Amino acid sequence: MNRMFSVFVLLVVMALSVPGIAQERAGRAQPAVEKQQDDDAGVKDKATRKDPSKLWVDLSCLMYMEWAYFTGFKYTGTGSWGKVSRWGIDTGDYLRGWVNPADLLGEEASDYSRKESNSFRLQRSYITVKKRLGEMFSAKITVDIDPKSSDFLYLKYGLIQFHKEFGTPIGPIGLKAQAGKIGTPVVGITNNLNDLRWIGKNYLQDSKIVLNGNTFDHSADLGGMVSLALFKMVTIEYMISNGEGVRSDHNETYAGKAHTLLVSINPVDYLKNITVNFYGRWEDTNKNRLDTTSGDIPIKYQGVDKRNYLGAGIAWYSDYLKAGVNFFAPEMQYSKTIFVYDPALPIPVQGYSPRYRQRFLLIDSWLNFNLGAIVRPAPILLVGRLAWGRELKSLLANERRSNETLVLGAGAGYQFNEHFRIMLYYETIRYHVAMSLHDISKKDPTPNNNVYIKAEVKF
Repeated sequence: MNRMFSVFVLLVVMALSVPGIAQERAGRAQPAVEKQQDDDAGVKDKATRKDPSKLWVDLSCLMYMEWAYFTGFKYTGTGSWGKVSRWGIDTGDYLRGWVNPADLLGEEASDYSRKESNSFRLQRSYITVKKRLGEMFSAKITVDIDPKSSDFLYLKYGLIQFHKEFGTPIGPIGLKAQAGKIGTPVVGITNNLNDLRWIGKNYLQDSKIVLNGNTFDHSADLGGMVSLALFKMVTIEYMISNGEGVRSDHNETYAGKAHTLLVSINPVDYLKNITVNFYGRWEDTNKNRLDTTSGDIPIKYQGVDKRNYLGAGIAWYSDYLKAGVNFFAPEMQYSKTIFVYDPALPIPVQGYSPRYRQRFLLIDSWLNFNLGAIVRPAPILLVGRLAWGRELKSLLANERRSNETLVLGAGAGYQFNEHFRIMLYYETIRYHVAMSLHDISKKDPTPNNNVYIKAEVKF
């Protein structure tokens, strides 16, 4: 069904592209595919507005490409990681309490890549169609072409939007609502503020890299969102969604829903470039689910039943400088309540073992400098990124063991025009495991030292 839908969308895009391109005016602003603050999702042509029966649409495309060279521990965020065997120590003899010199066999460093470590990759290609439906409504469809996915072609966004601005003596009030497959507020505003999606995902969306394989938010989800903008000083957004994310259109794996709240404040007129944000997301998963697969007696679900985070951030956004930092405190709660069956009793007896929480800390920061905004003949781009994540120690969650990840990145690039930019980017990722008992036979995974040539093309 997904493939049939994908083919249908692609045919529609191809059929509409010719008249859409013909209507495109020279010098129109290029829409950013990842933007969630999309106040105007239609074309601007007045003739089109006069005849709404026409199928003229706004068509745009976006590509992220790269060449990458990897060294060190290859971790993709799938599953958890920990310490690895240290080269040259026979762990079997060591654990038995003695070491025979003849048994120091020199174990290979299995977590270190030396060969086949460079690759050309097309990270993403997006095709977006937008259409204005009268003065207050608009629609948007974005197709995501992901070469790394088994689906290859799937729906990233598919939404209808209402937007209306009201004038008051104090200032304008804007009301916006979206329904369908829409962008999530926190990931969306972070991508807007740092303008680094072409370099990589922000580390809330990609938290699995720094939080030991755990994810707490998605770039898009099925649901609805309302936004209230007050006097160009405060924006409040609330979203309710399925919670599973962009890849689970009609495949809800649990009955709970996710609630996201964003409050963005810009209260000082003479510092219009500064934005202070507050974030919150609360997600119920399988809190009330009963597992009947083990027999006639239902067993209450054991596993993650809540996934939440609170956070705050501050950012500077201008043509020449985009800088900011976000702080998050994610948390997962585990249900351990079970029903115990005793054959000597006529009814099941409820047993209980304690619930527990798994807590994390996450910092995501960025610096994006565009010299071309100040000196037009020199469109040099300079970028820096820092992300840090830690899984806090817990007796029940991780046996008093915590994982810590530090990501540092820097790059220099060139923006040829509004359609094409390229960058040489270096990244190092450090891993550390804090254990209650030290084991001399184990060490932290080998750090990553990666080099990229990244490019963005949009038209």
